[in-house]
Amino acid sequence: MIEALLVVFTNAVEGRDDDFNDWYTHIHTRDALRFRGSIAQQRFRLAPEQVQTFAGGAFYAQYLALYEVFDAQRFVQEHIDNALTTRMVVEDSIDISRLDDFHYYPLQFRDKAPRTFQNGSVVVEQIKARPGHETAFRDWYNDHYLPGRFREEGIITGALLAYDPYAQLVNYGPEHDHVGIWRLSDDRARSHWRSRALADCPHIDQTLLAITCWDVLTERLTEDAVHHPTSAGLVGEERARARIAAAGTAQTDRGDHLKT
Repeated sequence: MIEALLVVFTNAVEGRDDDFNDWYTHIHTRDALRFRGSIAQQRFRLAPEQVQTFAGGAFYAQYLALYEVFDAQRFVQEHIDNALTTRMVVEDSIDISRLDDFHYYPLQFRDKAPRTFQNGSVVVEQIKARPGHETAFRDWYNDHYLPGRFREEGIITGALLAYDPYAQLVNYGPEHDHVGIWRLSDDRARSHWRSRALADCPHIDQTLLAITCWDVLTERLTEDAVHHPTSAGLVGEERARARIAAAGTAQTDRGDHLKT
């Protein structure tokens, strides 16, 4: 059973996306899934076409990783114990000027195709409830918004999750105290988010509302697949580790923030 979803937004250092994705996909993901408390992970890339206009012309992150976690406290402790060691190598291709990684805890989840583990694209809603409106927002989202949106075509799963200080990787909170995660079977379903359903909700801080669309970058990888890898998985990891060793780009002084 999933206790939490670790939502991680990242960027590569300018000009080093290939190195970053090689490290994150073939090394970092596998390092993390070897830790106790994890279930699976999948990575996404920001889609070229978005449903919202952002200040500065673009969303701040280019990559998204979603970690399914069954024991958040244990997963965090494993990161603390192993970050920046040989069990969790960090390459300098990651841009740490803006790195968001927070556990969110499920409030509601709906699935039209249970046990199929859809690998479709994702829409992420980052939401900040107005002060004093948290309960009213959750009631509105759970009882009105989520059931209505879930009935629309091209949507496979929908979930509302909330931030809680328990078992976090960093000692500060996110801008957004809730996230909605929607998996799609058809990218055309992104058009549903051009409606004003969230923008018109009186319980949301509209200045912080962010709705982003994400294309699949890697298939969902389970901890079992990491502990019992295919030959292709082993080759990919060994090649990536050899590249980093040859370049001498493994980090030893990035600090505690680099844990996911």
